[in-house]
Amino acid sequence: MRKPGPVLLAALLCSPLPGAPLSASPVRTCHYDIHLHDPAALILDVAARCDGDGPVAFDRPGGRGLAAALERFEPGGDGRSVTYRFRLGDLADLAQRADTGQRIGAAVISPVAVWLGAPDLADAAITLSVTAADGLGFATGLPLRDGRLHMRVADIRFGGFAVFGRFGRRTLPVPGPVPGPVSVPGDARIEVIGFPGQLDLDDAVIDRWITDSAQAVSDYFGRFPLRHTLVLASPVPGRSGVVFGQVRGGGGGTMLLRIGQHATRQQLYDDWILVHEMIHLGAPFITGRSSWLMEGMATYAEPVIRSRAGWQDATRLWHEFASQMPRGVEALTVESLDAVSRRGVYWGGAIFMLLADLDIRERSGGRASLETCFRAVLDAGGDTTVRWPRADFLQVCDAGTGTGTMARLAARYVTRAAPLDLEALWRDLGVKATADGVDFDDAAPLAPLRRAITAGH
Repeated sequence: MRKPGPVLLAALLCSPLPGAPLSASPVRTCHYDIHLHDPAALILDVAARCDGDGPVAFDRPGGRGLAAALERFEPGGDGRSVTYRFRLGDLADLAQRADTGQRIGAAVISPVAVWLGAPDLADAAITLSVTAADGLGFATGLPLRDGRLHMRVADIRFGGFAVFGRFGRRTLPVPGPVPGPVSVPGDARIEVIGFPGQLDLDDAVIDRWITDSAQAVSDYFGRFPLRHTLVLASPVPGRSGVVFGQVRGGGGGTMLLRIGQHATRQQLYDDWILVHEMIHLGAPFITGRSSWLMEGMATYAEPVIRSRAGWQDATRLWHEFASQMPRGVEALTVESLDAVSRRGVYWGGAIFMLLADLDIRERSGGRASLETCFRAVLDAGGDTTVRWPRADFLQVCDAGTGTGTMARLAARYVTRAAPLDLEALWRDLGVKATADGVDFDDAAPLAPLRRAITAGH
């Protein structure tokens, strides 16, 4: 493959973004007026109307099994509107799951797709105006412009988490250039939603951990992936440590972070989940059979980032790779990544990323790395709020590094299986497993690349 020159690379990065609409002006706009009231029941009264010509039908929100949460669903006589009442408290009592509806103290967490009745339009803009009574609050990751929240119809299915009711919120700045068509000085913002009295740790400890993790991820990507991110610090009664994390990015970046009630500061910094999820913020949702790519990216980069931040040493980093990557070998050598089973998604994808990192560094003489690839994707608008075909991700990545690495590795391992000698790779890297971890052989042929991965730029 011919190495892309400056003109080709500029064309790739300045052309319409993969997965983005070709027109900046959607044919139709649907506006929702939403009023939150009743501190106990947390009721949403919703009135939606679409402009333009032609009738519009609206889905009934809530989904199967949650019909009790929906009341007064009444299409308008104009054929382009609907009003309904949605009882979030009833939803939470039925579901008790954050990906549907979960009550925490005097608040309820529920994703956009659950309570927003979507119009049957292939592509339209959605705007939301939300008001709240009785001292209640509302927060979501959707961008706010001109007093309205904005998303697209296609975002609703993937829509992020929202929180309603009474809760605490604070904003954490992440220093450095902020994302945009051109990087400019400024701070990214992480809005943390907390639930007072639910965790043993002070808010200041949680906030410092989130900020430190964000800075470590920023060092890897060159900046924090999003201008605004909503993080829901959801407590898990009776547990310790970090229990679970999930990113939902439709229309705006949100993260559910489930933290054990009795978590300690040391447990926070010893855990991998927050950094893993922050990496997801810095990549698009890849359509098709591509979980291995999204999860492999985060599984590989997370221990590297945490090692560079000083939260684990090089021995622990390479011991994790050497002990865990064998779990993903069959994904490349027997199944193929397109047909990978769930067992091989994470570590099969991580092996692919290790191979890519080594190849990019070797072919570029150390001028580029896997980070260069990921930064090119982010510069082209590929963050968690958008959806891209896999081919576009690989193309933009290869244009950024100028090596063609992703295309070659994809041809070898994605649609078919191919041989891989992982033990030989460890020997070449100078990584030897021991009873206590690993020993390093700095005379091994790929030892300089191993050290470069550990140290970063």
